[in-house]
Amino acid sequence: MIEKLEFYHGAAIIRLIEDGRCKSLKKSEYGYLVNDDRSILVKYTTKATSPWRFTISEDDIERFDRASHQSAVCILVLVCGGDGICASTWAAARELLSGSAGWLAAKRSHNGCYTFSGPAGTLKKKVALNRWPGIVFGLQEDE
Repeated sequence: MIEKLEFYHGAAIIRLIEDGRCKSLKKSEYGYLVNDDRSILVKYTTKATSPWRFTISEDDIERFDRASHQSAVCILVLVCGGDGICASTWAAARELLSGSAGWLAAKRSHNGCYTFSGPAGTLKKKVALNRWPGIVFGLQEDE
């Protein structure tokens, strides 16, 4: 039986490894390590419709803070059920959390971009559906 985690992580990972800029991918203590210098943390929800909410625990924050000190790029990847993938730099996501555990949300209308928010507000720019996996390789960095 395929576990839900495998199914949803797989949705993000397959797009990543099919990108020609992905030379290596391995599991790390923080999530996944891409090309030996880029960390990604994948969170998912099975909810089918917008908005999608994700719980970010103190453990998640600590792991990703450690990863951000060891990697050139740190990306938070939110798999929004079967709809798509909302990705942001960890720095931007952390600002939306106000530095403490809580929630992050992605919301999208039909044919629109994701609005990415948390307790401290909303990202100024919307997150395009095609942002993943380009953000990992330096496209559309911090917003």
